[in-house]
Amino acid sequence: MAFLGTFYSDFGERIPAELYFGMSSRLGMILGLGLDPTPWAEAGLIEIDEIKWRNWNYWTLFCLDALWALYFGWDLGGPPRRSTPMPFVDSDMDQDPWYYAPANIPPQPNYLTLVFFETSALFMIARQISELVNNWRPSARPNAAQVEEQIAKIDLELNNWKRRLPPQLDITLENRASSTPQRLMLHLTYWWCSLTLHRPFFNYPAQRIHHSNPEVDHIKLCLDAAENILELIETWSSLYTLRLAALTMQGVVFSAGTVFLLCALQATASLRIERGKLQAMLAQVQTCIRYLHEMGSTWQSAMRTGNMLQAILNDRLRPVIVRRLAHSGVQIFAINTSDREISATPGIHEGLETGLPAEAAPSVPEWDSQPDPAPGWSEWPLDGFFEQMQNTPAAFGLGVQASPASMGAAAVPELTFPELDSSGFLLPNFDYFRSPQLWD
Repeated sequence: MAFLGTFYSDFGERIPAELYFGMSSRLGMILGLGLDPTPWAEAGLIEIDEIKWRNWNYWTLFCLDALWALYFGWDLGGPPRRSTPMPFVDSDMDQDPWYYAPANIPPQPNYLTLVFFETSALFMIARQISELVNNWRPSARPNAAQVEEQIAKIDLELNNWKRRLPPQLDITLENRASSTPQRLMLHLTYWWCSLTLHRPFFNYPAQRIHHSNPEVDHIKLCLDAAENILELIETWSSLYTLRLAALTMQGVVFSAGTVFLLCALQATASLRIERGKLQAMLAQVQTCIRYLHEMGSTWQSAMRTGNMLQAILNDRLRPVIVRRLAHSGVQIFAINTSDREISATPGIHEGLETGLPAEAAPSVPEWDSQPDPAPGWSEWPLDGFFEQMQNTPAAFGLGVQASPASMGAAAVPELTFPELDSSGFLLPNFDYFRSPQLWD
């Protein structure tokens, strides 16, 4: 039933997917998978080996439940029973060689049960994350200090989990190229948990937690998680191809893409546009889209998710950046500027609709509307475009009265853009990023 839920979720049939997941979880409770079956084995009602298999079944259902809570943002079916031991680690089974010939990696121990143990421990933390972010509503005016304390506590648990990870499961620069899929997925889940924890608070300033010296910088932590996710995905793609990836990996990639979108917007949030950061973040978004489309050769939903991210990039991000560039005076021409002069400017394209008066519209590179364009964002023609940013006055009724050069750097006011008040809309499901309140 749980795997049937996965099948239906791939086709976008969320109602039967939730029904099958719910039935699988309830059936596991009815069968008593979380109970100690030792007395049954001693009474001869079940075989000794069934104790281990029932334990693994129980934690499989729990991990799936926690996974879909992060993936779709729904509530968990229930906590694990207090009396249920953590998954059994079978050292003999873990030594069975794992080998995938096309990857050209020598055979190595599979460590499947050890990975499963650490995955279950990680999803115990993920459960706290989903409860926090799924119930987070700024309109309820929660105690900010209390929320930050919760975030810091969960973040510490994540860091401790990572620090205590057995060496044979760790991924380093030296062993990344020989990582098994199970190890890669374990680390992808860790970074996904970190990203999901901090992303709803992306626009919050860094906070110093009571009784703690370091600040919690949500933006930095989100970006670190997103960049590590792409590194691990690149390793998976090069070794095994994303055609053979797990279905829920698309949620991990999509989440990383949303962070890069937010960082691209952040790069345009002041008068001095961060050219390098904007271009790098747009390139990372396009990389996420490419990976999702690679997964789409197996999973239909991954192709749809990639197209969704592309649509957000083209239809939602583009107009906001255009408005911000207009505020910053990028390529804004006087009313009497001729079409000939605009057309002759290097890297400038005509026909871009900005929603601004034609004479005040900034000329910017044309957005690529194709789902997966061949040239990456690194080839976006930004050079001539950004060279004129710093010395052009952002006038014409756009709220800035003088150019940075005439005011002096210290006198330039910071611009605020309420259309990106993302606190409260960055929930961990796919619907949150299409929220009209986030963009309009």
